Amino acid sequence: MGGQLGGVIFLIETTEQPEGSTEHRSIGVDLLVYLVFFLSGAAALIYEISWARQVGLLFGHTIHAAGVVLASYFFGMAVGYLVGARWSLRIAPLYGYAIAEAIVVVWAFLIPVLLDWSESSFAAGLLTHSSLAVQTLSRVLFSFFLLLPATVALGITLPMIAMVCSSHGSGCLSDARNTMRVTWAYAINTTGALIGVLVATFYLLITVGVTTSSYLAAGLSLVCCLVAIGMQWAGWCPSPAGTTVRREAETGTTSGGPPTWLLLGLAALSGFGTLGLQVLYTRMFSLVFHNSSYTFGVVIAVFLAALALGAAIVGAVQRRVDAWKLAGWVTGFGAVATAVSVSLFVMFTHLEYFSFGRTFWGYVTGACGLVTLVVGPPVLLLGMLLPLVWKLEGGQAGRVVGWLTAINTLAAALGALLASFVILPLLGLWMSLIMMAGLFACCSLALLWRSLRPVWLVAGGLVFLGVAVFAWRYPLEVERELGRSKGERLIQRWNSPYGWIDVVQVEGSPIYKIRQNLHYRFGKTGSNTREFRQAHIPLMLHPDPQDVLFLGLGTGLTAGGSIPHESVQRVDLVELIPEVVEACRLLADHNFNVIDHPRVDVFVDDARHYLLGTDRKYDVIVSDLFVPWESESGYLYTVEHYQVAKERLKPNGHFCQWLPLFQLGAGEFEAIADSFASVFPHVTIWWAELGSSKPVVALIGSDEPLRVSSEATAERLDSLWKKIGKTDSAMQDVGRFWDLYLGDWQLKNPDSLNTDEHPKVEFATPVSNRQRQLMSSRVLWDYYNRVLGRLPRQQAVLLDPAIPMLPEEQQRARQRLMIFGK
Repeated sequence: MGGQLGGVIFLIETTEQPEGSTEHRSIGVDLLVYLVFFLSGAAALIYEISWARQVGLLFGHTIHAAGVVLASYFFGMAVGYLVGARWSLRIAPLYGYAIAEAIVVVWAFLIPVLLDWSESSFAAGLLTHSSLAVQTLSRVLFSFFLLLPATVALGITLPMIAMVCSSHGSGCLSDARNTMRVTWAYAINTTGALIGVLVATFYLLITVGVTTSSYLAAGLSLVCCLVAIGMQWAGWCPSPAGTTVRREAETGTTSGGPPTWLLLGLAALSGFGTLGLQVLYTRMFSLVFHNSSYTFGVVIAVFLAALALGAAIVGAVQRRVDAWKLAGWVTGFGAVATAVSVSLFVMFTHLEYFSFGRTFWGYVTGACGLVTLVVGPPVLLLGMLLPLVWKLEGGQAGRVVGWLTAINTLAAALGALLASFVILPLLGLWMSLIMMAGLFACCSLALLWRSLRPVWLVAGGLVFLGVAVFAWRYPLEVERELGRSKGERLIQRWNSPYGWIDVVQVEGSPIYKIRQNLHYRFGKTGSNTREFRQAHIPLMLHPDPQDVLFLGLGTGLTAGGSIPHESVQRVDLVELIPEVVEACRLLADHNFNVIDHPRVDVFVDDARHYLLGTDRKYDVIVSDLFVPWESESGYLYTVEHYQVAKERLKPNGHFCQWLPLFQLGAGEFEAIADSFASVFPHVTIWWAELGSSKPVVALIGSDEPLRVSSEATAERLDSLWKKIGKTDSAMQDVGRFWDLYLGDWQLKNPDSLNTDEHPKVEFATPVSNRQRQLMSSRVLWDYYNRVLGRLPRQQAVLLDPAIPMLPEEQQRARQRLMIFGK
């Protein structure tokens, strides 16, 4: 290959344009090509979002499972780029493009079928194997082969379109006209991807459905396929076979250009750094955003917009600017802008919870503006590098774009994985961002050292060093000041792939908190009454709970509340984040040492995935409070999740779902309750937190009505308070305990259930949050009077009460007094 990767020398130029030449084709044809590639980009991102969710339901929504899917997706795309590079001169490009889109269409319909098959075949045992090595290997292989046909086909489309756009001269990118068309096509395709992200996130997933969204994307791909075939039949774009080119040209090289290894290195750096930064920036914004699918979508959309604009700028200026020097300047300024972006982020947010606007769309607009100001400049500059590398190579468009983009994509997957699992845990967030900026700064110095005087190189290096040091120190100072203002002292921090996991102590008190990303608190020590109550209520409603499962750990207080119960023989805990388990160990004096207790087994796994893989059966399963608007947490509130949980219950077992009403609107609460009631024939609701500011209730699901012995419950409560050494005033005796019984829930709206296909809760709660419609204070009072306070109380029966129960209306009045103080 000599000094050029995939270079093409046309030893004999045609003296006559072949039939169908596009040398002078109309602007309308170009616009139609761009439109097709725009729709192709939109479809590709809809596929990626839909498939990631579908596979995530099988693997579990862990960061490791997401890494497996990302690596499989990117590897398949890279293979596609290579295949497209090889075939770009051997087949009519629009035919090649159409065939690739047709393969995607067929495979988009097969992926859901294969996923369903895997859940009921021998593959399910391998994917949920107890051996981590077997499980990981089987997931990698399954994900790779599941996505390979579609991702390879998606990758083929770019080199083929590059050939379609390279209609001038010999079809090489050394011709500025070809470079302009190819880079603009790439920019338009990326813009389509941006639209795909926004449409999928803000409309398709909730309205059309997760799997159905991929079918809709397949419809777009089919349209692109048919239009491409029609254009080729019309002779608007020539076949490479119609040009008079020596066959040896396919493996020739151009002379005088940069060496292959340097171009490969630049392409790899572009991919590694850009996607690594996407991971790091997403993590950075998780410190202040509410981390819904909407905010993640905003970050990705701004990223794609900046990449598209950077490519478009290259297409516009590459005629007038030396590509080598421009690559040096954009990496240098991009490095400085990356370091500056850290300081801007901290300056704009002060690391406080972002709360711009009084409505949901006001919040989204503010979030988009913040991300654009912080992320836009560095990503725009760095996004110019890959198109510039194409220009520097200068060879035949399909081969150049295919090979270099394949290297870029493989490096991008590596950058994302290393950023998540290696760089962040080792260096922390701020230093990781500075390290990425440093890579581009070093690249810039290497590219410009011959064209700039040494004094300017030194000055540039010093400027970057100063900006980088400030970007490292400034966030640390702001965070320390934030801790002082809240009266909190950081005890220990874990830089986990899931973000910061902190244990902090309230100054001057024995109260400890475990939090994630500064503002989401798993819980705190102190009175611990409500947390322990979340264990006591479901256990007391079962006559003899021996085997208990807790989904979610938090501070360990709820699960620890099961330890004093004499009947409990085994407790299993499932926690997604391993660092949370370590944090709970520091609170052993407060949570009954639940992590290392001899009756307790801890499993680090996605709760849904654990239930799918285990064959254990339980008397009681307790699902902790999960923030409903956090991305993909909504899958723990779906019909399918409750069906899996029900299968893991022993006969007469109970499932307890705790719900934070203060994080739910009325519609979302009813969607969860209806989904729960569609699975469990008998559903009762119980209070845990009796205040109106942060109310918490439990849905208790069972196959039979609850029949609770008054005498046995009194004995168990008496024994429990003696073991703990203090009494919970809200359930100190049987009468008070029964006051927590709110009522029965019956299925109201079977057409609005929260399902895997339509995860309504995940997408509706962020809207209720920003629209001030969450159920606390006045909103809760209104809903209590309309709905909760009118629920029947027939599915739970207290047998032989020692003290006559109050009449229904008096019990309701006492509940209102406890909750609302009136």
